[in-house]
Amino acid sequence: MTSCAKNLVRTKTYYISNQTEFDKYSGTEFSAGSTVLFAQGAEFEGQFVVKGSGSAENPNLIAAYNPTNKTILREWTENKPVINGLGKTEAPIYLYNGQYWEINNLEVTNTNGSDEDQGLLKGIYIVAEGKGTVNNLTIKNCYIHDVNGKVGGKLRGGIHVHVLGNKVKTKFNQLLIENNVVRDVGGVGIGNQSSWGAISTETYFPWTEFVIRGNFIERTGRNSIIVRYALNPVVEYNISAESSRFDTGHSIFNFNTVGCIVQYNEAYGNTGNADEIDHGGFDADYNSTGTVIQYNYSHDNNWFCGIMRRGINSDVTIRYNISQNELMGAYLYGFPAERGLKDVKIYNNVHYFGKGKGNRVFVSGGKVRNPIETAFKNNIFYFEDAAEWGFEPESSCVFENNLFYNLPQKGDNGLTANPLFVNPGKVGAHVNMRDPELFDGYRLQGKSPAIDAGTRIQRNGGKDFSGKPLYKKLPDIGAFENE
Repeated sequence: MTSCAKNLVRTKTYYISNQTEFDKYSGTEFSAGSTVLFAQGAEFEGQFVVKGSGSAENPNLIAAYNPTNKTILREWTENKPVINGLGKTEAPIYLYNGQYWEINNLEVTNTNGSDEDQGLLKGIYIVAEGKGTVNNLTIKNCYIHDVNGKVGGKLRGGIHVHVLGNKVKTKFNQLLIENNVVRDVGGVGIGNQSSWGAISTETYFPWTEFVIRGNFIERTGRNSIIVRYALNPVVEYNISAESSRFDTGHSIFNFNTVGCIVQYNEAYGNTGNADEIDHGGFDADYNSTGTVIQYNYSHDNNWFCGIMRRGINSDVTIRYNISQNELMGAYLYGFPAERGLKDVKIYNNVHYFGKGKGNRVFVSGGKVRNPIETAFKNNIFYFEDAAEWGFEPESSCVFENNLFYNLPQKGDNGLTANPLFVNPGKVGAHVNMRDPELFDGYRLQGKSPAIDAGTRIQRNGGKDFSGKPLYKKLPDIGAFENE
Protein backbone atom coordinates (compact mmCIF):
# COMPACT_ATOMS: atom_id res chain seq x y z
CA MET A 1 0.00 0.00 0.00
CA THR A 2 1.20 3.49 -0.80
CA SER A 3 0.11 6.76 0.74
CA CYS A 4 0.40 10.10 -0.98
CA ALA A 5 3.92 10.34 -2.35
CA LYS A 6 6.31 13.15 -1.54
CA ASN A 7 8.03 15.57 -3.92
CA LEU A 8 5.31 15.57 -6.57
CA VAL A 9 4.38 18.56 -8.65
CA ARG A 10 1.29 20.11 -7.05
CA THR A 11 -1.33 21.89 -9.10
CA LYS A 12 -2.18 24.29 -6.28
CA THR A 13 -1.48 24.90 -2.62
CA TYR A 14 -4.13 26.31 -0.28
CA TYR A 15 -2.88 27.90 2.95
CA ILE A 16 -5.48 28.16 5.72
CA SER A 17 -4.47 30.21 8.74
CA ASN A 18 -7.72 31.81 9.94
CA GLN A 19 -11.46 31.24 10.10
CA THR A 20 -12.17 33.29 6.99
CA GLU A 21 -9.87 31.10 4.89
CA PHE A 22 -11.31 27.98 6.52
CA ASP A 23 -14.85 28.96 5.49
CA LYS A 24 -13.71 30.08 2.03
CA TYR A 25 -12.03 26.81 1.06
CA SER A 26 -14.46 24.40 2.70
CA GLY A 27 -16.43 22.71 -0.09
CA THR A 28 -13.86 23.49 -2.77
CA GLU A 29 -13.60 20.94 -5.59
CA PHE A 30 -9.88 20.22 -5.21
CA SER A 31 -8.17 19.03 -8.37
CA ALA A 32 -5.50 16.33 -8.57
CA GLY A 33 -2.24 17.37 -6.98
CA SER A 34 -3.80 19.83 -4.54
CA THR A 35 -2.18 20.55 -1.19
CA VAL A 36 -4.48 21.87 1.56
CA LEU A 37 -2.50 23.15 4.54
CA PHE A 38 -3.73 24.27 7.96
CA ALA A 39 -1.49 26.52 10.02
CA GLN A 40 0.20 24.86 12.95
CA GLY A 41 -1.31 26.06 16.25
CA ALA A 42 -4.29 27.80 14.63
CA GLU A 43 -7.86 27.01 15.76
CA PHE A 44 -10.95 26.79 13.58
CA GLU A 45 -14.65 26.11 14.14
CA GLY A 46 -17.18 24.19 12.09
CA GLN A 47 -16.91 21.64 9.30
CA PHE A 48 -14.33 21.52 6.55
CA VAL A 49 -15.86 19.72 3.56
CA VAL A 50 -13.36 18.08 1.23
CA LYS A 51 -14.37 17.47 -2.38
CA GLY A 52 -12.53 16.32 -5.47
CA SER A 53 -9.86 13.67 -5.91
CA GLY A 54 -6.21 13.22 -6.53
CA SER A 55 -4.84 10.65 -8.90
CA ALA A 56 -2.25 7.90 -8.77
CA GLU A 57 0.26 10.28 -10.36
CA ASN A 58 -0.79 13.36 -8.36
CA PRO A 59 -2.41 12.47 -5.03
CA ASN A 60 -3.87 15.16 -2.80
CA LEU A 61 -2.69 16.11 0.66
CA ILE A 62 -4.27 17.70 3.72
CA ALA A 63 -1.69 18.47 6.39
CA ALA A 64 -0.32 20.96 8.90
CA TYR A 65 2.26 23.57 7.99
CA ASN A 66 4.59 25.87 9.85
CA PRO A 67 3.30 29.41 9.13
CA THR A 68 6.75 30.92 9.69
CA ASN A 69 8.57 29.07 6.93
CA LYS A 70 5.64 27.26 5.26
CA THR A 71 7.23 23.85 5.82
CA ILE A 72 4.75 21.01 5.39
CA LEU A 73 4.54 18.89 8.57
CA ARG A 74 3.96 15.23 7.70
CA GLU A 75 5.54 13.66 10.77
CA TRP A 76 3.77 13.73 14.15
CA THR A 77 3.78 17.15 15.79
CA GLU A 78 2.20 18.06 19.11
CA ASN A 79 1.34 21.57 17.97
CA LYS A 80 -1.31 20.72 15.40
CA PRO A 81 -3.97 22.91 13.82
CA VAL A 82 -7.22 22.38 15.74
CA ILE A 83 -10.68 22.08 14.19
CA ASN A 84 -13.54 22.25 16.70
CA GLY A 85 -16.95 21.01 15.60
CA LEU A 86 -18.55 22.06 18.92
CA GLY A 87 -21.12 19.26 18.58
CA LYS A 88 -22.88 21.22 15.84
CA THR A 89 -21.70 19.27 12.79
CA GLU A 90 -21.55 15.57 12.00
CA ALA A 91 -17.78 15.73 11.55
CA PRO A 92 -15.27 18.61 11.45
CA ILE A 93 -13.42 16.87 8.59
CA TYR A 94 -15.76 15.39 5.98
CA LEU A 95 -14.60 13.82 2.70
CA TYR A 96 -17.24 12.67 0.22
CA ASN A 97 -16.49 10.47 -2.81
CA GLY A 98 -12.86 11.46 -2.99
CA GLN A 99 -9.84 9.26 -3.60
CA TYR A 100 -6.06 9.59 -3.52
CA TRP A 101 -6.10 11.75 -0.39
CA GLU A 102 -3.84 11.82 2.64
CA ILE A 103 -5.12 13.52 5.81
CA ASN A 104 -2.22 14.17 8.15
CA ASN A 105 -1.46 15.96 11.44
CA LEU A 106 -4.81 17.52 12.32
CA GLU A 107 -6.35 17.84 15.78
CA VAL A 108 -10.13 17.45 15.81
CA THR A 109 -12.81 17.81 18.51
CA ASN A 110 -16.60 17.68 18.26
CA THR A 111 -18.68 18.19 21.40
CA ASN A 112 -20.84 20.83 23.02
CA GLY A 113 -19.17 19.99 26.32
CA SER A 114 -22.10 18.13 27.85
CA ASP A 115 -22.41 14.46 28.73
CA GLU A 116 -25.55 14.15 26.59
CA ASP A 117 -25.88 12.29 23.30
CA GLN A 118 -25.40 14.92 20.62
CA GLY A 119 -26.17 12.66 17.66
CA LEU A 120 -24.14 10.60 15.19
CA LEU A 121 -21.03 12.71 15.65
CA LYS A 122 -17.57 11.81 14.41
CA GLY A 123 -14.19 13.46 14.30
CA ILE A 124 -13.08 12.51 10.79
CA TYR A 125 -15.75 11.09 8.48
CA ILE A 126 -15.08 9.68 5.01
CA VAL A 127 -18.01 8.58 2.83
CA ALA A 128 -18.23 6.87 -0.56
CA GLU A 129 -21.51 6.34 -2.39
CA GLY A 130 -22.20 5.02 -5.89
CA LYS A 131 -18.51 5.20 -6.89
CA GLY A 132 -17.37 1.63 -7.52
CA THR A 133 -13.82 1.32 -6.20
CA VAL A 134 -12.45 4.29 -4.23
CA ASN A 135 -8.66 4.12 -4.08
CA ASN A 136 -5.84 5.15 -1.82
CA LEU A 137 -6.92 7.04 1.27
CA THR A 138 -4.68 7.61 4.27
CA ILE A 139 -5.48 9.08 7.68
CA LYS A 140 -2.39 9.42 9.85
CA ASN A 141 -0.84 11.34 12.73
CA CYS A 142 -4.18 12.92 13.67
CA TYR A 143 -5.40 13.57 17.22
CA ILE A 144 -9.16 13.11 17.62
CA HIS A 145 -10.62 13.71 21.07
CA ASP A 146 -13.66 14.92 22.96
CA VAL A 147 -16.31 13.84 20.49
CA ASN A 148 -19.92 13.68 21.74
CA GLY A 149 -20.84 12.94 25.35
CA LYS A 150 -20.93 9.82 27.52
CA VAL A 151 -22.60 7.60 24.93
CA GLY A 152 -22.09 4.29 23.18
CA GLY A 153 -23.29 3.40 19.69
CA LYS A 154 -21.40 2.03 16.68
CA LEU A 155 -22.06 4.71 14.04
CA ARG A 156 -20.34 7.55 15.88
CA GLY A 157 -16.93 8.20 17.36
CA GLY A 158 -13.44 9.15 16.26
CA ILE A 159 -12.48 8.08 12.72
CA HIS A 160 -15.22 6.52 10.60
CA VAL A 161 -15.20 5.42 6.97
CA HIS A 162 -18.58 4.45 5.48
CA VAL A 163 -19.97 3.21 2.18
CA LEU A 164 -23.58 4.29 1.57
CA GLY A 165 -26.18 3.71 -1.13
CA ASN A 166 -27.67 0.64 -2.81
CA LYS A 167 -27.44 1.34 -6.55
CA VAL A 168 -23.74 0.92 -7.42
CA LYS A 169 -21.47 -1.51 -5.61
CA THR A 170 -18.88 0.58 -3.82
CA LYS A 171 -15.81 -0.23 -1.75
CA PHE A 172 -12.53 1.23 -0.55
CA ASN A 173 -9.22 -0.09 -1.84
CA GLN A 174 -5.93 0.85 -0.17
CA LEU A 175 -7.29 2.43 3.00
CA LEU A 176 -4.68 3.10 5.67
CA ILE A 177 -5.48 4.44 9.16
CA GLU A 178 -2.16 4.82 10.93
CA ASN A 179 -0.49 6.39 13.97
CA ASN A 180 -3.50 8.38 15.14
CA VAL A 181 -4.52 9.10 18.74
CA VAL A 182 -8.23 8.82 19.54
CA ARG A 183 -9.37 9.48 23.09
CA ASP A 184 -12.46 10.46 25.05
CA VAL A 185 -15.01 9.86 22.32
CA GLY A 186 -18.59 8.61 22.53
CA GLY A 187 -19.05 5.61 20.28
CA VAL A 188 -16.32 3.67 18.45
CA GLY A 189 -12.75 4.89 18.18
CA ILE A 190 -12.06 3.66 14.63
CA GLY A 191 -14.78 1.97 12.60
CA ASN A 192 -16.10 1.31 9.14
CA GLN A 193 -19.48 0.45 7.66
CA SER A 194 -20.87 -0.58 4.26
CA SER A 195 -24.23 -1.07 2.59
CA TRP A 196 -22.55 -3.76 0.45
CA GLY A 197 -21.35 -5.88 3.34
CA ALA A 198 -23.61 -8.96 3.47
CA ILE A 199 -20.94 -11.63 3.12
CA SER A 200 -23.30 -14.49 2.24
CA THR A 201 -25.08 -12.65 -0.60
CA GLU A 202 -24.30 -11.50 -4.14
CA THR A 203 -24.14 -7.90 -2.91
CA TYR A 204 -20.96 -8.52 -0.89
CA PHE A 205 -18.27 -6.16 -2.16
CA PRO A 206 -15.37 -6.44 0.31
CA TRP A 207 -12.85 -3.70 0.90
CA THR A 208 -9.27 -4.54 -0.09
CA GLU A 209 -5.84 -3.54 1.24
CA PHE A 210 -7.41 -2.18 4.42
CA VAL A 211 -4.90 -1.61 7.24
CA ILE A 212 -5.39 -0.15 10.74
CA ARG A 213 -1.94 0.24 12.29
CA GLY A 214 -0.17 1.90 15.17
CA ASN A 215 -3.10 3.82 16.63
CA PHE A 216 -3.65 4.61 20.31
CA ILE A 217 -7.33 4.57 21.30
CA GLU A 218 -8.27 5.46 24.87
CA ARG A 219 -11.58 5.86 26.72
CA THR A 220 -14.23 5.19 24.11
CA GLY A 221 -17.96 4.83 24.63
CA ARG A 222 -17.98 1.53 22.81
CA ASN A 223 -15.35 -0.53 20.93
CA SER A 224 -11.90 0.81 20.15
CA ILE A 225 -11.64 -0.73 16.67
CA ILE A 226 -14.19 -2.43 14.44
CA VAL A 227 -13.11 -3.74 11.04
CA ARG A 228 -15.94 -4.87 8.75
CA TYR A 229 -16.64 -6.02 5.20
CA ALA A 230 -13.06 -6.58 4.09
CA LEU A 231 -10.89 -9.15 2.36
CA ASN A 232 -7.61 -9.84 4.20
CA PRO A 233 -7.63 -6.69 6.37
CA VAL A 234 -4.80 -6.19 8.86
CA VAL A 235 -5.16 -4.71 12.35
CA GLU A 236 -1.75 -4.40 14.00
CA TYR A 237 0.35 -2.54 16.56
CA ASN A 238 -2.63 -0.67 17.99
CA ILE A 239 -3.25 0.03 21.69
CA SER A 240 -6.79 -0.09 23.04
CA ALA A 241 -7.23 1.32 26.54
CA GLU A 242 -10.44 1.47 28.58
CA SER A 243 -12.92 0.92 25.78
CA SER A 244 -16.69 0.36 26.03
CA ARG A 245 -17.24 2.62 29.02
CA PHE A 246 -20.89 3.43 28.19
CA ASP A 247 -21.97 0.31 26.29
CA THR A 248 -20.80 -3.26 25.82
CA GLY A 249 -18.30 -4.23 23.14
CA HIS A 250 -15.01 -6.07 22.75
CA SER A 251 -12.03 -3.76 22.34
CA ILE A 252 -11.01 -4.95 18.85
CA PHE A 253 -13.24 -7.08 16.65
CA ASN A 254 -13.84 -8.04 13.03
CA PHE A 255 -17.23 -8.55 11.38
CA ASN A 256 -18.17 -9.89 7.92
CA THR A 257 -14.52 -10.31 6.95
CA VAL A 258 -12.51 -12.94 5.11
CA GLY A 259 -8.92 -13.59 6.19
CA CYS A 260 -8.67 -10.84 8.82
CA ILE A 261 -5.34 -10.71 10.67
CA VAL A 262 -5.27 -9.14 14.14
CA GLN A 263 -1.72 -9.04 15.48
CA TYR A 264 0.71 -7.24 17.80
CA ASN A 265 -2.03 -5.26 19.50
CA GLU A 266 -2.45 -4.45 23.19
CA ALA A 267 -5.92 -4.28 24.73
CA TYR A 268 -6.62 -3.47 28.37
CA GLY A 269 -9.12 -1.96 30.77
CA ASN A 270 -12.34 -3.18 29.10
CA THR A 271 -14.42 -4.02 32.17
CA GLY A 272 -18.02 -4.13 33.33
CA ASN A 273 -20.52 -6.09 35.38
CA ALA A 274 -20.21 -9.87 35.39
CA ASP A 275 -23.53 -10.32 33.58
CA GLU A 276 -22.65 -7.93 30.76
CA ILE A 277 -21.48 -9.31 27.43
CA ASP A 278 -18.54 -8.26 25.28
CA HIS A 279 -16.05 -6.80 27.73
CA GLY A 280 -12.95 -8.57 26.46
CA GLY A 281 -9.86 -7.63 24.53
CA PHE A 282 -10.49 -9.34 21.19
CA ASP A 283 -13.33 -10.97 19.28
CA ALA A 284 -13.75 -12.96 16.06
CA ASP A 285 -17.29 -11.83 15.36
CA TYR A 286 -20.28 -12.37 13.11
CA ASN A 287 -19.95 -13.89 9.62
CA SER A 288 -16.16 -13.94 9.59
CA THR A 289 -14.04 -16.67 8.05
CA GLY A 290 -10.32 -17.26 8.21
CA THR A 291 -9.73 -14.90 11.14
CA VAL A 292 -6.26 -15.05 12.73
CA ILE A 293 -5.71 -13.46 16.16
CA GLN A 294 -1.99 -13.76 16.94
CA TYR A 295 0.91 -12.22 18.91
CA ASN A 296 -1.37 -9.91 20.89
CA TYR A 297 -1.22 -8.83 24.54
CA SER A 298 -4.48 -8.65 26.48
CA HIS A 299 -4.64 -7.69 30.15
CA ASP A 300 -6.94 -6.39 32.85
CA ASN A 301 -10.11 -6.83 30.80
CA ASN A 302 -13.02 -8.96 31.93
CA TRP A 303 -11.64 -11.68 29.62
CA PHE A 304 -9.18 -12.20 26.80
CA CYS A 305 -11.22 -13.17 23.75
CA GLY A 306 -14.76 -13.60 22.51
CA ILE A 307 -15.67 -16.32 20.01
CA MET A 308 -19.01 -15.80 18.35
CA ARG A 309 -21.00 -18.87 17.33
CA ARG A 310 -23.48 -17.60 14.79
CA GLY A 311 -23.82 -17.24 10.99
CA ILE A 312 -21.03 -18.76 8.92
CA ASN A 313 -18.16 -18.16 11.33
CA SER A 314 -15.46 -20.71 10.58
CA ASP A 315 -11.73 -21.25 10.47
CA VAL A 316 -10.80 -19.06 13.44
CA THR A 317 -7.19 -19.25 14.67
CA ILE A 318 -6.10 -17.82 18.05
CA ARG A 319 -2.39 -18.42 18.59
CA TYR A 320 0.70 -17.16 20.42
CA ASN A 321 -1.10 -14.52 22.44
CA ILE A 322 -0.38 -13.51 26.04
CA SER A 323 -3.29 -12.81 28.38
CA GLN A 324 -2.41 -11.43 31.80
CA ASN A 325 -4.63 -10.85 34.82
CA GLU A 326 -8.03 -10.71 33.17
CA LEU A 327 -10.65 -10.08 35.84
CA MET A 328 -13.02 -12.98 35.12
CA GLY A 329 -11.57 -15.55 32.76
CA ALA A 330 -10.22 -16.38 29.32
CA TYR A 331 -12.95 -16.96 26.71
CA LEU A 332 -16.56 -15.97 26.02
CA TYR A 333 -18.55 -18.02 23.52
CA GLY A 334 -21.22 -15.79 22.03
CA PHE A 335 -24.83 -16.43 20.99
CA PRO A 336 -25.21 -19.79 22.77
CA ALA A 337 -28.56 -20.57 21.10
CA GLU A 338 -26.98 -20.63 17.62
CA ARG A 339 -24.63 -23.25 16.25
CA GLY A 340 -23.01 -22.03 13.05
CA LEU A 341 -19.47 -21.90 14.42
CA LYS A 342 -16.93 -24.30 12.86
CA ASP A 343 -13.23 -25.06 13.08
CA VAL A 344 -11.78 -22.91 15.87
CA LYS A 345 -8.10 -23.52 16.62
CA ILE A 346 -6.63 -22.16 19.87
CA TYR A 347 -2.99 -23.02 20.45
CA ASN A 348 0.23 -21.87 22.15
CA ASN A 349 -1.40 -19.11 24.15
CA VAL A 350 -0.48 -18.11 27.70
CA HIS A 351 -3.30 -17.33 30.13
CA TYR A 352 -1.88 -16.01 33.38
CA PHE A 353 -4.11 -15.08 36.33
CA GLY A 354 -2.44 -13.68 39.44
CA LYS A 355 -3.91 -13.75 42.92
CA GLY A 356 -7.38 -12.27 43.14
CA LYS A 357 -7.85 -12.23 39.36
CA GLY A 358 -10.11 -14.37 37.18
CA ASN A 359 -10.74 -17.96 38.21
CA ARG A 360 -12.56 -19.42 35.18
CA VAL A 361 -11.58 -20.44 31.68
CA PHE A 362 -15.01 -20.00 30.08
CA VAL A 363 -17.01 -17.01 31.28
CA SER A 364 -20.73 -16.41 31.40
CA GLY A 365 -21.70 -12.87 30.48
CA GLY A 366 -25.14 -13.65 31.88
CA LYS A 367 -25.75 -16.86 29.90
CA VAL A 368 -24.77 -20.53 29.79
CA ARG A 369 -22.03 -20.70 27.14
CA ASN A 370 -20.69 -24.20 26.51
CA PRO A 371 -17.73 -24.13 24.12
CA ILE A 372 -18.13 -25.96 20.80
CA GLU A 373 -16.09 -26.84 17.69
CA THR A 374 -12.73 -25.83 19.17
CA ALA A 375 -9.33 -27.51 19.35
CA PHE A 376 -7.19 -26.36 22.31
CA LYS A 377 -3.53 -27.36 21.98
CA ASN A 378 -0.23 -26.34 23.60
CA ASN A 379 -1.83 -23.66 25.79
CA ILE A 380 -0.86 -22.72 29.34
CA PHE A 381 -3.68 -22.03 31.81
CA TYR A 382 -2.00 -20.65 34.93
CA PHE A 383 -4.05 -19.58 37.97
CA GLU A 384 -2.51 -18.43 41.24
CA ASP A 385 -5.84 -19.18 42.95
CA ALA A 386 -7.84 -22.37 42.56
CA ALA A 387 -9.85 -22.15 39.35
CA GLU A 388 -12.63 -23.91 37.45
CA TRP A 389 -13.57 -24.37 33.83
CA GLY A 390 -16.85 -22.51 34.20
CA PHE A 391 -18.71 -24.43 31.49
CA GLU A 392 -18.16 -27.94 30.23
CA PRO A 393 -17.01 -28.00 26.60
CA GLU A 394 -19.17 -30.03 24.25
CA SER A 395 -17.85 -33.21 22.64
CA SER A 396 -16.90 -31.29 19.47
CA CYS A 397 -14.03 -29.72 21.44
CA VAL A 398 -10.56 -31.26 21.59
CA PHE A 399 -7.87 -30.73 24.24
CA GLU A 400 -4.31 -31.89 23.55
CA ASN A 401 -0.97 -31.15 25.23
CA ASN A 402 -2.11 -28.25 27.37
CA LEU A 403 -0.64 -27.35 30.76
CA PHE A 404 -2.86 -26.58 33.75
CA TYR A 405 -1.87 -24.97 37.04
CA ASN A 406 -4.52 -24.80 39.80
CA LEU A 407 -7.07 -26.01 37.26
CA PRO A 408 -8.39 -29.55 36.73
CA GLN A 409 -6.74 -31.25 33.79
CA LYS A 410 -8.71 -31.90 30.62
CA GLY A 411 -7.99 -33.84 27.42
CA ASP A 412 -5.09 -35.90 26.11
CA ASN A 413 -1.42 -35.57 27.06
CA GLY A 414 -2.15 -32.73 29.47
CA LEU A 415 0.15 -31.63 32.26
CA THR A 416 -0.85 -30.53 35.74
CA ALA A 417 2.21 -28.61 36.82
CA ASN A 418 3.83 -25.25 37.39
CA PRO A 419 5.18 -24.16 33.97
CA LEU A 420 8.10 -22.37 35.66
CA PHE A 421 7.87 -19.05 33.90
CA VAL A 422 10.91 -16.81 34.30
CA ASN A 423 9.04 -13.93 35.96
CA PRO A 424 5.34 -13.76 35.06
CA GLY A 425 2.72 -11.12 35.72
CA LYS A 426 5.05 -8.15 35.43
CA VAL A 427 4.30 -6.75 31.98
CA GLY A 428 2.84 -3.27 32.28
CA ALA A 429 0.48 -1.21 30.15
CA HIS A 430 0.97 0.84 26.98
CA VAL A 431 3.94 -1.27 25.88
CA ASN A 432 5.94 -1.36 22.68
CA MET A 433 4.75 -4.50 20.90
CA ARG A 434 7.79 -4.33 18.63
CA ASP A 435 9.96 -5.21 21.65
CA PRO A 436 9.23 -8.84 22.57
CA GLU A 437 11.85 -8.74 25.32
CA LEU A 438 9.28 -6.93 27.47
CA PHE A 439 7.49 -10.28 27.70
CA ASP A 440 10.51 -12.38 28.64
CA GLY A 441 8.90 -13.10 32.02
CA TYR A 442 6.68 -15.58 30.17
CA ARG A 443 9.60 -17.53 28.80
CA LEU A 444 10.17 -20.97 30.30
CA GLN A 445 12.94 -21.79 32.74
CA GLY A 446 15.28 -24.52 31.65
CA LYS A 447 13.62 -27.15 33.86
CA SER A 448 10.08 -26.30 32.81
CA PRO A 449 7.85 -29.34 32.20
CA ALA A 450 6.35 -27.44 29.22
CA ILE A 451 9.56 -27.72 27.19
CA ASP A 452 9.28 -30.30 24.39
CA ALA A 453 5.83 -31.25 25.71
CA GLY A 454 3.69 -29.79 22.93
CA THR A 455 2.22 -31.27 19.79
CA ARG A 456 3.14 -30.15 16.28
CA ILE A 457 0.69 -27.79 14.61
CA GLN A 458 0.46 -27.60 10.85
CA ARG A 459 0.26 -24.14 9.23
CA ASN A 460 1.35 -22.63 12.54
CA GLY A 461 2.42 -19.17 11.30
CA GLY A 462 6.09 -20.09 11.36
CA LYS A 463 7.19 -18.19 14.48
CA ASP A 464 6.52 -17.83 18.20
CA PHE A 465 5.57 -14.69 20.15
CA SER A 466 9.12 -13.31 19.91
CA GLY A 467 9.53 -14.09 16.21
CA LYS A 468 11.63 -17.20 16.74
CA PRO A 469 11.14 -19.79 13.96
CA LEU A 470 9.10 -22.95 14.62
CA TYR A 471 10.17 -25.78 15.21
CA LYS A 472 13.78 -26.88 15.47
CA LYS A 473 12.85 -29.77 17.74
CA LEU A 474 9.76 -30.82 19.65
CA PRO A 475 7.26 -28.01 20.23
CA ASP A 476 7.00 -26.35 23.62
CA ILE A 477 3.76 -25.50 25.39
CA GLY A 478 3.11 -21.75 25.66
CA ALA A 479 3.86 -18.68 23.58
CA PHE A 480 7.67 -18.97 23.49
CA GLU A 481 9.88 -21.71 22.11
CA ASN A 482 12.73 -22.41 24.51
CA GLU A 483 16.28 -21.69 23.36
